[in-house]
Formats: sequence, C-alpha cells, structure tokens
Amino acid sequence: MSAPHIVTVIGYFSIPSENAAAFRENCAAMVALRDKEPGHLATAYGFGPDGTAVSREDYDSAEAVQRHMQLGSHIFESTQALVQITGVELHGPAEEIDRLRDLFDAMSPRYFVTEYGFRR
Repeated sequence: MSAPHIVTVIGYFSIPSENAAAFRENCAAMVALRDKEPGHLATAYGFGPDGTAVSREDYDSAEAVQRHMQLGSHIFESTQALVQITGVELHGPAEEIDRLRDLFDAMSPRYFVTEYGFRR
C-alpha cells in the first residue's frame, strides 16, 4: 500500500483573549499568501471555545513548506508575540521530514512518518 506525498504542518496555540482578534488577522494574512505559494495545497485554522487554536497546512514538498516559512516569516514573528505555541507536528514522507528538521527542531516538534493513506 502506498502513502500520499503530502507534508502536513500542524500548530497548536493558546491565545490570550486580548490577542484573539490580532491572531485572527494574522491567520487571514497567512491564507492570503496562497497565491504566491505553488505547492501549498491547503490551510485551515480552527478555534476552540477555551482560547485555543489549531492550524493545519498541507504542502506537496518540504521545499513548499520552506517557501511558506520565508514568505510568511514577518507574520509568524508577529504571531509568536500574540500567542503561546503549545505544540507543533510534522507529518509526511521520511525524506521530506528530514529536509525540514533544521527549520523546525527549535520548536521541539513531534515528527510522524506517513505510511498509509490516499489523496484524491
């Protein structure tokens, strides 16, 4: 059985109530980058009632993730001042995850190697 060639980055956040509106603005700004990002397949932000949020971003390669991090670095820096990042996960083929370790290791992510799945 094969696995889809997708790299997924998931971020978990705790948002102080006074920063909720500004964080949502940053989410919208990140989504607006999509037209400049070939290989960026999807992004979604979900919000819990307790001031938490989760982001899920899907890419076709490690290079697409790196490009996103470069284009959105100013937004990410602003986001770090607004929220506490409570977790980061990277999912994907082993060779793609290996290409991202230097970029993400400082965030102490959890790495998951995709073994099974499909993509339509």
